[in-house]
This record gives sequence, structure tokens and C-alpha cells, in this order.
Amino acid sequence: MERSVAIVGYMGSGKTTLGRLLASALTVEFVDLDRAIVKRAGEGIPEIFAGRGEKHFRDLEHKALLEALGGGTPSVVACGGGIVVRPDNRALLRDVKTVFLREDTDVLYRRTRGPGRPLRAASLEEFGRRYVERLPFYREVADIEVGVDGRPPAEVAQEVLGCLSRP
Repeated sequence: MERSVAIVGYMGSGKTTLGRLLASALTVEFVDLDRAIVKRAGEGIPEIFAGRGEKHFRDLEHKALLEALGGGTPSVVACGGGIVVRPDNRALLRDVKTVFLREDTDVLYRRTRGPGRPLRAASLEEFGRRYVERLPFYREVADIEVGVDGRPPAEVAQEVLGCLSRP
């Protein structure tokens, strides 16, 4: 693999799980941007949002994306769900092979219960509204769009690997 692969999608779509499977199959490094941000900041994402706000988090996220894609060594990069809200991030993602994981919002909402998701939203309606706002951006950067549709991660990974092997 000559260039990195980025994975985008809404929270709970399986970006990290797929990223690990792809990186293993392609024998390249796996980078989880959220983990890279937490390591660099020395605190969790909910704490970053609470203490310094979403803009600060998005700045950290942009720096992590630059570092992950600019290292010169191909890798598989699992991006956070909101990476696409910044135009400069979308520009970076258009320069690499990018996979968009699409899943039903009801399924995603059920998967993302818990305090570790600061932008999860209080209601399904708000959650769905944010997904609809981001959907055009996911599609803008995607070279490959895959419907997860509740399938096992290994099956999704095989589909993506098949798409990546095509010229």
C-alpha cells in the first residue's frame, strides 16, 4: 500500500474496529485519531470539551490528522465522527483514499450511549439532525462508501479490502 487510508463516519459506525482489521490485513500502522488526541492532551475527550470547548478539540483533531497523514509511512487512520466539519480536514481527506461507513441513525444512537461521547446529543432527533448535517461532507471526501447495515466487522473489512484492491 503506497498511501494512507482514512476511515470516516458518524460516531458508533465502527471506524476504529474496521481500522484495526484493515491495518492488520494491509500490514500497516493503525492510528486512532481520538486516542492520539487524548495522548497528546493528557486528558479524555469529554474533559477537553468541558474544559476548553469544541473549537480547541477540533484544533487538536486537525493537528492529529496532519501528523497521521503526513508521516510518509502508509497507515490506516480512524477519524473522529466530526472530522469532516472543518474544510481544511476535508481537503486533507480528499488527498488520501477515504472510506465512509454508513449506518442507520437508530443503530448508531443505541451504540453511543454513555458519558464518553460529548456530542452524542440528548435526543434521537438532535442526533439525527447532526448526522444529516455531516452526511454531505462524508460523501464529499469518500472514495468508498460502505453500508455497515449491522454486518460483522470482518465482512465489512472484506468489502473494503476488495474496493481498495481495485485500481
